[in-house]
Amino acid sequence: MGARNVHFVGSFPAESTGDAMRAMLDGAGTRLRTLPTGETRRYEWYIQPIIDDLVAQGALEVKRSGSWSSSRKRTIHRAARDAGLTGDMMELGYRGEAEEALPTFETLRAERDLPELSLQIGMPTDFTMAFIAMGVGGVRRYRKAFRDAMIRDIEAIRVRAGDQVVLQFEATAEMVLMAKTRPLHRRIDVALGLGRGIAELAAATPEGTRIGVHLCLGSMRNKARATLRDARPLVELANSVARHWPSGRALEFIHGPLAAGDIPPSTRPEFYAPLAGLDLPPATRFYAGFVHEIPTEAQQIQTLRTIESVLRRPLDGVASACGLGRRPRSTADALVARADALAAVG
Repeated sequence: MGARNVHFVGSFPAESTGDAMRAMLDGAGTRLRTLPTGETRRYEWYIQPIIDDLVAQGALEVKRSGSWSSSRKRTIHRAARDAGLTGDMMELGYRGEAEEALPTFETLRAERDLPELSLQIGMPTDFTMAFIAMGVGGVRRYRKAFRDAMIRDIEAIRVRAGDQVVLQFEATAEMVLMAKTRPLHRRIDVALGLGRGIAELAAATPEGTRIGVHLCLGSMRNKARATLRDARPLVELANSVARHWPSGRALEFIHGPLAAGDIPPSTRPEFYAPLAGLDLPPATRFYAGFVHEIPTEAQQIQTLRTIESVLRRPLDGVASACGLGRRPRSTADALVARADALAAVG
């Protein structure tokens, strides 16, 4: 068996949490370090259900209606109260997701004899949540409110589950900004504090919290919000996160998208060349998000060889570019099997 892991970003097209978890375990169980819940309440629409809940709670109201047919056409919201918006006004639902998944997770971990397996809970960053829900103005005014609501859920999850949970911070808006502003992406990172902001979110969690970071290009309706001309913006943002990472919180992994929605990974070796500059702590695993349904398995093996040649070492893990929830179930199952096969390549 190869040493590489398989990483699933989170969403999976299943009818229940148990069905999603079993499908991922059946396909790649012994290669998994973390097992997502499948995010079955929100797998198709990412965070739209969370935002809808915030409207129902009276925390947000619609400012400009949209069709949600793409991220550009999404509905934009504002604070529903004259007093503004605070974290204690919002219930994001992550605590409930963890509490629902934990009994099933613990049963499956015991049945499969995988004592080192951890439960993975995916959370868009405060920056991404505020940006998608409220636009640029919302980030400036209300990012802290989203952060406070996140931290409250994280603290509750830690009390219930301790170290058997790994949080995955999902930096969609940050990664899209980096991709779209190249060659000025480094300046954007510094000016907006993108990598630093992800690290500051980590610093606000309880000491000892286990965290991974998913750099995301978006996949609403399986269409990415941006594409990469090469891996440089990904590398720069990953390095920025690592450079600012706080002590006392484990940066378990960084996942980087090397494909995008319905766009397969590049066949150009020069696309991957910037990965040579990836500078992560020794204990932080890098998961390459290149597993895709369009190339043949032989082509995917060649991509794997190219990436590892640039890195000058075997990959820590293979993954798709984003969650599998926006794919048909048959495609998701096929990608689970492909990820397992690629991880085993000698």
